[in-house]
Amino acid sequence: MSNLEKNKAIIFSAIDEFNMSQELDGRLEKTEQTILFSRAGYTGKGVLDSLTLVYFLVTVEEFLQKIYGENFNLKTQNLIETKEKNLKDISSLVQYVENLLN
Repeated sequence: MSNLEKNKAIIFSAIDEFNMSQELDGRLEKTEQTILFSRAGYTGKGVLDSLTLVYFLVTVEEFLQKIYGENFNLKTQNLIETKEKNLKDISSLVQYVENLLN
């Protein structure tokens, strides 16, 4: 399994955990094309608002820390500031994590 596939699997596991705390209409699909947030002119319709986006990112970071150690930092503030690029969809988040690890 490549690191990219490993990171995608970790994020998909985090989605499972996140979805357990969400109403049906607030759950994320486990596909690389799942749009994470909505912002006119940048993305299609996403599921997460700003608060649930942060909650989701905390969940993802916790899962990544289980694998890569407690010192792993998702750099959430930077990630949110660059959300049009790095949080467009699950695929872009997986790539962001890959870049952090390299």
